[in-house]
Amino acid sequence: MKLTRIVTFLFLLVCLVSEGHAQGVGRNGRADSPLLSSRDVSIIKELNLTDSQVKETRRIGAAYSNRTLKLRSEIIGKSLEFRTLLHDPSASEEAIRAKGKEIEAIDSQLIREKIEFQIEMRKILTPEQLQRWYTVMDQQPATKKPIR
Repeated sequence: MKLTRIVTFLFLLVCLVSEGHAQGVGRNGRADSPLLSSRDVSIIKELNLTDSQVKETRRIGAAYSNRTLKLRSEIIGKSLEFRTLLHDPSASEEAIRAKGKEIEAIDSQLIREKIEFQIEMRKILTPEQLQRWYTVMDQQPATKKPIR
């Protein structure tokens, strides 16, 4: 659960950093974008990322997002197929179990992607930033799990 919150925050951070740079910062020090809350801006400031860290975070976030989006789409498709099999009286148990294993394999790949994302982020952040990052993540409210 904690890993999901961290990954969600990082993805949000990547999006916010990108949006913040595109919109610029107003006179009051807050980003002009309505998508950035004061908390998001303070988190970005709290981590005090360098330009190269911001760039690398964007790159890693975009790659992670692309890979996980593809996997999530696959899970949705397989879940629909699974549901169809369950409702089909002529479907065999083997077919149903096989479809379930396909979903399980994709779900495992999603977990591996989250772990790789974490490892890549650890390479970018300084020990101090990493400590602050995890502290902030532990304070984030729990997010709802997507419906499958």
